Amino acid sequence: MKHPSRLIAIGLLAFSLQASAQRGLQMPDPIARLTPAQKQALSDQADGFFTAAKPAVATAAKSTVSVLYRGRRLSFGTAISEDGKILTKWSEVAPASQGLVVRTPNGTNHAAIVTGVYKEHDLAILKCDAQLTPIDWFGAAPPELGEFIALANPAGEVEGLGVVSVKSRSLRERDKAYLGVMMDFTAVGKGGIPLKQVMADSAASKAGLKNGDVVLAIDDNKIQGAMEMRNILQRLVPGSEIQVRYRRGEEEHDTKVLLGSRADSEDIRRVPQARMSKMQRMGAVPSKVRENFPNVLQSDMAIEPDDTGAPVVDLEGKVVGVTIARGSRIKTYIIPTTTILEILATKPIPYTPDLAAQIDADSRNRAQAQVNPRTREGNRNTSEEDESPVDKVRRHIDEIGRNQKATQDSLREIEDALRRLDRENRRNR
Repeated sequence: MKHPSRLIAIGLLAFSLQASAQRGLQMPDPIARLTPAQKQALSDQADGFFTAAKPAVATAAKSTVSVLYRGRRLSFGTAISEDGKILTKWSEVAPASQGLVVRTPNGTNHAAIVTGVYKEHDLAILKCDAQLTPIDWFGAAPPELGEFIALANPAGEVEGLGVVSVKSRSLRERDKAYLGVMMDFTAVGKGGIPLKQVMADSAASKAGLKNGDVVLAIDDNKIQGAMEMRNILQRLVPGSEIQVRYRRGEEEHDTKVLLGSRADSEDIRRVPQARMSKMQRMGAVPSKVRENFPNVLQSDMAIEPDDTGAPVVDLEGKVVGVTIARGSRIKTYIIPTTTILEILATKPIPYTPDLAAQIDADSRNRAQAQVNPRTREGNRNTSEEDESPVDKVRRHIDEIGRNQKATQDSLREIEDALRRLDRENRRNR
């Protein structure tokens, strides 16, 4: 075995993270438990990963800039014209929109102004007097699930690595398909997903599904775990018709389901905002604006909020999109290239100070909601409050361990650790 110490370190770390997650404990800092030798081994491995992917980002890096305010980077930006136009994340630069500076790949600084905003996508157009190399949007096919992607930075380095975990979809409530069921996590792993509750007047109810039915397949895709079922439904939109195969008692049946919209469904039990925010922050600092995007790819790439606005490439160096948000520890959102081109073909909202003030107001409202979370009337109880302690434990085990999910999450923790080490090494060189 070529690198046994690295594998042992990773194995021990993965085991400790998985065990902690299953006990419902806070995830430990992956670095804190490592010996100096193990840290060095992981650092060397991180160097290897990022060095191997460096050629892929070389071209895109020439079109990547840093957006600064008083010497601190707020975000990255992607050059979209030779005469100084730049695409970046609006909510990250809005509070400082009167004093922005763009640092180009050659290290020169230029004052920049916001000229337009695409509020729905949280994007802004900046303008400076620099001569830039515009990004080449053409040539990349939409990335497949599991495909490796890399984030470029202006220094020509790999700022982040990851894989595509969910294909492009809308994060807006009105665009999310709704089946209208609660899954029974106490009986998973026995061939299909049992339905604990079918909501009244939901798409599932109208199709004839009942409490206790076991979903076996959706459109010929066999269902073995909750994550499989969720991933299938996430890719669908309201109005989609799906074929559901289910078992009732000893008999199997098929039914067609016309999916509804989550925005129109008042019976959805939602996790309170404060709890959701805490879950999203575990092991990561999420972006302030990280929801309701019309179309995004999802990746497990570990980034910081100030890494948004940079181009993302496949391993051939073709641009697949632009980072728009860190959603949670295991979610980074990327606006696909095709969507970026559609956006740029339209006129942005002209910049006014009122637009920046609205971002500040929205931030205050989100902070207040986290202090005093409110839910819709009649939906104050979450599904967790209806569960027995045994149900909760089994549900958590299913969510963490099903389909090697726990191992994947542990590896993502390790990737975060590797990335932090790599960043520290690069700063110290």
